[in-house]
Amino acid sequence: MPRIAHFLLHPELADSPPNDALRQAYAELGYEVDLFAGGFGDAAHPATGAPPIARVDYSRRWLFENAWRPHWRRYAAFSCTCEDPAAVAGVLSRLHRRPLVVLADEIRAGAYRGHAPESWKRLCRAGLRRAALTIVNDPSREALQRDYAGLSPAQPVVVYPGGYRTPPPPVDRAVQRAKWGFPESATVLGFSGLFGVGNGGHWLVEALQAIPDLHAVVQPLWTDEMTRFLLPRISGAERLYVEPTRLGWRDAWSQAAAVDLGMAIYLQPGEQFQRMGTSSNRLCMFLAMGVPVIASRQESLRFLEEYDCGVLVGSRAELVEAVGAISTRLPAMKVNARRCWSEHVQVEARYRELAAAMRPALS
Repeated sequence: MPRIAHFLLHPELADSPPNDALRQAYAELGYEVDLFAGGFGDAAHPATGAPPIARVDYSRRWLFENAWRPHWRRYAAFSCTCEDPAAVAGVLSRLHRRPLVVLADEIRAGAYRGHAPESWKRLCRAGLRRAALTIVNDPSREALQRDYAGLSPAQPVVVYPGGYRTPPPPVDRAVQRAKWGFPESATVLGFSGLFGVGNGGHWLVEALQAIPDLHAVVQPLWTDEMTRFLLPRISGAERLYVEPTRLGWRDAWSQAAAVDLGMAIYLQPGEQFQRMGTSSNRLCMFLAMGVPVIASRQESLRFLEEYDCGVLVGSRAELVEAVGAISTRLPAMKVNARRCWSEHVQVEARYRELAAAMRPALS
């Protein structure tokens, strides 16, 4: 069976919804996938059946020492997430004359360029330009990716959102709330992902203090020691639950079913953060679980208000108002959230488009 080498920025991304869909599409087309990632060593993912992940270093030295090795020729194609993996996958694709598929889950343009030297950035963009197929996670990002990578109008770009084709089953609401120490009748605001100012973490704390009966759950990717020290000491801390360890992707999705409202706030200045749309894993997670969303006011998220399953906000005060507004109409907005997931996010239809576009790209 032909094989594809897929390069991830971090091993944890192997189970993310877009990477899960990518592996499914490769398998459907008759390919086996070997996973590679930078910096974290080998890891296994028995919960989803992913193969072990081999370590690579995203550096020129690693390329000089490894790119020429003949064992790379056993692969029928290469694929990668962004951005550092594109440098390695791009060189391997060019050197061994194999097609390249790029999952542009991050677009390191403008204020979000990062701190890499420009010489390395050029190598990354050269890899992005080699893509026989580029996948972005929201239609609003296609133009940004084309401009940043320098893609020609003839190079295909397809959209696959930040959601699972088959979402994991929801937890039992009463059981999960008991584990959090919350009353079953409480209004619970959910937060998932990076917990910081750029994602509205400070707004959540202030909302907790402004609304006396509000409860909140945080599923952080990680928290530093100072944050761990301060959170239990804030006013309203008795109504806040912070997961002590990072949850797996599917566990986080399942537990989201036990909250009433979700946050998808993006305050970072980078261009990609102003074009979040369905690229947001947390937004897709909440909608799939029937949870209305309070999100940043931007054009790519306007569909939340069009489907009446969310409220767009631009300040802490507006977030507090949104909590109250959604709470009074929660049953109807939960139904609308599931309808939005089905009609707007359209995961299965997007997957079929992805699989159809992948066949000619790999030939």
